[in-house]
Amino acid sequence: MSLDSYSPPLRLRALKSRYSDGSPHWSLLLIACIGVVSAAVPSLTEPLNVASTQVGRGDITRFIALPGTLRANQQVTLQARVAGFVKSIAVDRGDPVQAGQLLAEIEVTERLAEQTQQKVVVRVAEAESRRLEAAYQKAPDLVTPQSLDAARGRLDMARAELEKTEMILGYANLTAPFSGIVTARFADPGAFLPAGVAGGASALLTLADTHILRAQVPVPELEAVLVRNGLPVKIRLEGIAGDPINAKISRSAGAIDELTRTLSVEIDLPNPSNLLRPGMSAAVRLGLETHTRTLQLPIDSIAVEKSGSFVFRIVEGLCKKVAVKTGFQDAGFTEILMGLEEGMRVISPAKSAPPNGTPVRTQESQ
Repeated sequence: MSLDSYSPPLRLRALKSRYSDGSPHWSLLLIACIGVVSAAVPSLTEPLNVASTQVGRGDITRFIALPGTLRANQQVTLQARVAGFVKSIAVDRGDPVQAGQLLAEIEVTERLAEQTQQKVVVRVAEAESRRLEAAYQKAPDLVTPQSLDAARGRLDMARAELEKTEMILGYANLTAPFSGIVTARFADPGAFLPAGVAGGASALLTLADTHILRAQVPVPELEAVLVRNGLPVKIRLEGIAGDPINAKISRSAGAIDELTRTLSVEIDLPNPSNLLRPGMSAAVRLGLETHTRTLQLPIDSIAVEKSGSFVFRIVEGLCKKVAVKTGFQDAGFTEILMGLEEGMRVISPAKSAPPNGTPVRTQESQ
């Protein structure tokens, strides 16, 4: 059988067996072995194909992650301003209401009786005042100015008492001060409510305006100096998948809370579909600082080790490990403060880089 039909290791064994008698043809065997090995092993200096990316410039923002809570834009607990029994309640929890809509009625029978009585007093005072006015016009000497002034005063007092009673009767009808949703109900028809008692005894309904929600975020004192209206915000909510909500800081308290050592910041979130609910917890990222036209690389182009951060530059066809100093991170990019210049190429991702000094052939990273 021809030696060419053997694999390289078997071919070497066959040659050794044929020339094992010490003949001068053994030198030919060594030359043949070298050829076999050279043909079987590829060249170690062949450059490796690696993906690469270029150091560029762009804007990058430093975000801090903080917890937040959604609150209603407006919220009020409606209380009885006049004592009485609940006559009717037109709404329940979860019902949407419009500003000015009647929500509940309180029965105030005693006040209605007072109103009737005071209307009679007003009519009598008006009649007396008219008679004295007419008499004074006909015979001024028979009617003293004092008696005329007294009649006018009694009429004014009677009208004032009637107006007061009618105002109190108006409190018996509870209407919505703004459009929103009823989030709580504390009484049923027939229940007695005292007038404006502290501690919730006179509470009837809680109404919340959810057309706009406020995300309230406590910012630590160390970062509070950087807070200003209009800074970018990214918000993720529990139970709501998808991209984060992009918003801006709407307002801040302007003072540090002495107990928590934080600055209260609010972000207005429009809620046209009523998907957001007061009380939801939020993961909030506040963008406090932005560097413009700064050097940056994709995050995966940088290797982080105990001794620092490194990239793998491509220098004259070789892989070269270079230390860098990094800054802000945002949207998949890292700011480069030292170690690189614009336009330099580095291997990306860094974990795919070969050992330092390896010949490489570059291609653009996707």
